Amino acid sequence: MSSDETLVVTTAQEDEEFLFAFNQAMISTVPMVLNAIIELGILKLLSESSAQLSPTQIASRLSIKNPNAAVTIDRILRLLASFSFLSCTLMQDKAGRPERMYTLGPSSKYFAREQGGSFAPWLLFLFDKVCLSAWFRLKDAVIEGTCDPFELANGAIIFDYAGTDPKLNDYFNNAMKCLSTIYMGKLMDRYDGFKGAKTVVDVGGGVGECLKLILSKHPHLRGINFDLPHVVKNGLSYPGLEHVGGSFVTDPIPKGDILVLKWQLHGFGDEFGLQLLKNCWNALPASGKVLIIDIVSPEYPGTDLLTRATFTSDMIMLGLTPGGKDRTMREVEAMARAAGFSSVKVGCRDLNMFVLELYKTA
Repeated sequence: MSSDETLVVTTAQEDEEFLFAFNQAMISTVPMVLNAIIELGILKLLSESSAQLSPTQIASRLSIKNPNAAVTIDRILRLLASFSFLSCTLMQDKAGRPERMYTLGPSSKYFAREQGGSFAPWLLFLFDKVCLSAWFRLKDAVIEGTCDPFELANGAIIFDYAGTDPKLNDYFNNAMKCLSTIYMGKLMDRYDGFKGAKTVVDVGGGVGECLKLILSKHPHLRGINFDLPHVVKNGLSYPGLEHVGGSFVTDPIPKGDILVLKWQLHGFGDEFGLQLLKNCWNALPASGKVLIIDIVSPEYPGTDLLTRATFTSDMIMLGLTPGGKDRTMREVEAMARAAGFSSVKVGCRDLNMFVLELYKTA
């Protein structure tokens, strides 16, 4: 008798409720396993193969000498296939035994490449031991309320710590670069708010990927990428793109017609965010505006994918940043008006990311 023919003694609802709880207790295994196959090069191998591959073929092509590697790889890949990261076909080997053959699945396109539009660098960053250590201090952060979990675990806020850890700094910069590629490509095809501007400043722009994409669509613009010195030293080279090293905490923000804050406000607390917006207000001409590119939280915790992704992002901010959070539209509008901006408009939404326009004057 096959497992499908087994007498079931629970109701469908009981199964659903129990299995949901069961999976949640172990859900961290999925990104950990995904992280491992990225580091092993399995996703890259599958993306470059024109045919499905067996675990034995994968181990051979990666020159893995462990005689039991194929069995382990099979166990790993069948999990990822069950989550649609991979596609699997059940075959028979020469001895008539079941053999699973794998290729990329519907969800793997966002992880298959380590460069470009990929979540792979973001995953490598989040599951680096330094970042993971923060979650073991979440309880302490709730009780003590003195600083964020990352600082409790590592003795410094993440932005300062990254300047002392080349590996983590590289992970972080590459993650921001690749995420920019995913979002900004679509935004540049839809958003037309750069018309009439002359200078765009990306405040905290990382290595300049966001500005590069903006300038590629609007070559008439001058772009200034403003970020910490240890970040911009690895900045991209592109026509019209200038890198300026400094801190938007202690240094004046370069002046421009449009100031871009992409994933900056959600990385800090309200007091810091308000001061940042005031600094931006001072760097703008009367006709200027700030573009906030960020997640906007709903007021009600729904169960749809967009809401879950939003609140999951908010937990990353809670665990890794100094007071950071994904704010509601109401909270963003209140902070903008407190900083002196006259109006806030929604430019567009791309996937789970919003473009908000903060105008200095009406």
